Amino acid sequence: MRIAVTGGSGKLGRTVVEHLGEAGHEVFNLDVVGSRDTSIRVDFTDYGQTLDALLGVNDRHEGVDALVHLAAIPAPGILSDVATFDNNMLSTFHVLHAAKRAGITNIVAA
Repeated sequence: MRIAVTGGSGKLGRTVVEHLGEAGHEVFNLDVVGSRDTSIRVDFTDYGQTLDALLGVNDRHEGVDALVHLAAIPAPGILSDVATFDNNMLSTFHVLHAAKRAGITNIVAA
């Protein structure tokens, strides 16, 4: 199965990416950080980037079968409360709405 993991460079995300890969899945780490070797860089506060990344990225993948959504600012105090709320709410809406548009029905969100 081809699985996209948002936030796959984070603490939980790295473990999920590794575990899914070991289970035989083709895994794509979609994250705002990371190197070209380990991730596809996506700003989830931008709906166009989010949709495009789930539909396919030239020479990386042509769509996915499932999605694990972990991308977020993971704790208070990293950014201001307003910035954390804005980022996490907007990103989650974009990821889930883009998944719907992309026809992805197997979704795990944490």
